[in-house]
Amino acid sequence: MQSRILFFLVGFLLISQLGVAQFQLKIKSSNAMDSIAYLWGTVFDEKNYIPKDTIEFYKSVNTIKQIKPIVGGIYYLYFPTSKQKINLIIENKDSISIVINGPDYLASISSKNSKNDSFFSYQNLEKKLSYFDSLYDKEIKQGKKFNLAQKALFFKEKNTRLSEARNGMMNKLKPASALYIYFDVLNKLDASVPNKKKFADRVAFLKNIDINSPKLLFTPVLKQVITEYLSYYPLQADSIVKGVDTIMLKLDCKSKAYPYIFDQIIKILKNREIQNNTMAYAYFLNKYVKEKKCKFLDPTLEKNLLKELETVNALKFQDTSVNMVLKDTAGVEKKLHEFAKEFDYTLITFFDPTCDYCKVELPKMDSIINILENQLVLKIGKYTVCNDLVLQAEVWKSFITTHHLSKNYTHVHLGQNNDLRKAYDAYTNPIFYLINKEGKFVGKKISVNTLKNIIVNHIQSNK
Repeated sequence: MQSRILFFLVGFLLISQLGVAQFQLKIKSSNAMDSIAYLWGTVFDEKNYIPKDTIEFYKSVNTIKQIKPIVGGIYYLYFPTSKQKINLIIENKDSISIVINGPDYLASISSKNSKNDSFFSYQNLEKKLSYFDSLYDKEIKQGKKFNLAQKALFFKEKNTRLSEARNGMMNKLKPASALYIYFDVLNKLDASVPNKKKFADRVAFLKNIDINSPKLLFTPVLKQVITEYLSYYPLQADSIVKGVDTIMLKLDCKSKAYPYIFDQIIKILKNREIQNNTMAYAYFLNKYVKEKKCKFLDPTLEKNLLKELETVNALKFQDTSVNMVLKDTAGVEKKLHEFAKEFDYTLITFFDPTCDYCKVELPKMDSIINILENQLVLKIGKYTVCNDLVLQAEVWKSFITTHHLSKNYTHVHLGQNNDLRKAYDAYTNPIFYLINKEGKFVGKKISVNTLKNIIVNHIQSNK
């Protein structure tokens, strides 16, 4: 008898627990282009607190009830047909009802939830001021270049108006709320103009932001915070690792932000704009994976990163390029080191003719080399390696012809040669290396923007 009573009591408690929603979101719509909307977190993966949920407008399923407690943060509704996106704030135990009417959802959206109603007004202001972004993009496409200070000046009016709007809303919010935290960090980002000589500004920026905050993680700005802080450092390995160490020392190993920031730093350190990025990346993997200061990695991922460390370390200490002997478009073998003897410098390029980045960067690199040859009175060769596993000869040759890659070039195909692929860590595209006449490395994994500095510095160091 007692066991039956206990069974029913446990069942009652379970049913009661399932009936309690930690937050509830309901949407009413009329004249909408979409029949469904997805609710996603701004930092989304299967381990996060809110799974991907779907709201169906024209059925009885226009309400989401989440039983599991949430941290609270900025989430968004994505409408797949109209491609519209609207951010909203959800705190634990919130009950939110939203109304949309007509094809422009942001213009018509309203809620009795005061935080979100204010947030929707703010997003409408952002949309209204988006013409600044269009003007900026137009300037960039026309070839104008902006340093960080000039960019801040260009957006000053927009940022001032948005900051004033945020401050007005923050006066009505609790400092612990996710929207307050989000607005506060946006204000700090807008006020920040990274300058590599202003060390006090660099320290002050990171000091005033709690990167361990769970609610900050569930906003779209944590990635910007990391990028902004590292922009205060010169884009050179020995400098950038100091910034990375400062971030990692400030991080709590047990915080949910740790794996997210770890992943973002890996992406940054692979950036070809950082000179000697192989050295910086090897340093990071050695210190924060091999030495295992914080045990959070999945064993499989850890194993893969340690394998990558072996490859990167080998490349980091490699002084002379591995000689490649590969067949060109006519089937004739071309030896890298023999080819390099004909030029002052040789650019080694790994690319895939179907890669979108390659279609942009190879012609750009070719143009920069032509300019440098005239400015510095040099002759620069291009040993250009087609890095697709299965040769599509017509696509390869078409790429070369379309982009006029003919002056001082030899075009060869890597095929299935994994030893060479591993020696050059050529598992992504495009990748650029620079060698001298003797085949010695001058620059590894360089970019269009770093090429000139690398050559100039090498010339000066050999005078």
